[in-house]
Amino acid sequence: MNAKRLLVHALAIISVAAHASAQTATSPASTADAVSRMWSRGTATGSGPVKLKTFPLRVEDISHINPMGMMASGHTTPTDHLYLVAKESRDKRKLYDVLAVADGHVVVIQWRPNPVGGQPDPTVFDRAVDLKVVIEHTATCWSYVDHLVELDAAIQKQVGGELKPGQPLPVRIPVKAGQVIGKVCGGFTFDFALIDTTVTRKGFVRPEQFLKRDPWKPHTVDPFDYVDEPLRSKLLSFNARKTPPVGGKIDYDVDGRLAGNWYREGTGGYAGLDRRWDYWVGHLTFAYHHLAPSQIIISIGELDGRARQFAVRGNAPDPAKVSPANGLVKYSLIAPNVDRRTGRPMADFDERYYGVLLAQVLDGRKVKMEVFADKTADTVSSFTNAARIYER
Repeated sequence: MNAKRLLVHALAIISVAAHASAQTATSPASTADAVSRMWSRGTATGSGPVKLKTFPLRVEDISHINPMGMMASGHTTPTDHLYLVAKESRDKRKLYDVLAVADGHVVVIQWRPNPVGGQPDPTVFDRAVDLKVVIEHTATCWSYVDHLVELDAAIQKQVGGELKPGQPLPVRIPVKAGQVIGKVCGGFTFDFALIDTTVTRKGFVRPEQFLKRDPWKPHTVDPFDYVDEPLRSKLLSFNARKTPPVGGKIDYDVDGRLAGNWYREGTGGYAGLDRRWDYWVGHLTFAYHHLAPSQIIISIGELDGRARQFAVRGNAPDPAKVSPANGLVKYSLIAPNVDRRTGRPMADFDERYYGVLLAQVLDGRKVKMEVFADKTADTVSSFTNAARIYER
């Protein structure tokens, strides 16, 4: 995902959050409460558990699936959705159906504004129509699909007015499992996430970090766990990750250790400052590759004026084992070497050495970090005044 698409994605989240906050003057009691307010305006009904009857793409239309947990560009922290890709067709105008995964109600539709902030054509796909659709399945379960190019006519008819680019539109349109919601292009990724607020991920030291942005994140679940056989095995055949959890992992925090998400002091935590679209500039993550979980990935929200991701030469030390007792540790930064389709190392690969990163876990859930471009580990022994402090 490039910076254009991330801009659009961030602005959509901001718009939905602003709409939800306008529904009530009281603060949400929890991230689960915040999700219900944001998407269903507190009116969600029904009880779970929910089983998915299908996936957003029919099996015969799937090219491949990438799991949660990717870190790329402004997705500095691990992504909380799957990437689905429909098959490419010789007919470039061919579109593929996107389906409701279970019975429920469409509760939010947003057509991305285009242009945004004066920038022409801000989407990664260089197209005018870019839609996000959120479906409430029960009072504790939602799914969403993002980056659709067309809304199905039956859904559009029930919108009750002309759908226009801009703010998210609150609706309540009943849908059935397998019903067509919209369309996507072949060969392009689109997002799919399942949220179950009866489940809270245990790998976030402070899940309240997400109250002001992405409150669903602590409750994002592996969609494959909600699909029965034989559909589950058919879907997993398209999924590049073979190591459990097969749907990916997003929560790597280990209290008192280097692993997980960190936020630079003074930058507003996960949500960033002043609802700026590039909220990720203060983010820092020490985690593992979403396809090859044995490979350490260091993801930095701002380095050389942009977000960057690196693998580690020698793949050590393991961030999950680095504590204050280890003192200063060094990481030699190289380009990740994982094939995006197979999850295996690429045969012909230039590791593209960048430099060395120094890190030190401090007491009080803090870490000190500095990057030295074009330096090697044997030439760097201490921090300078340019070092920054990050916190949970």
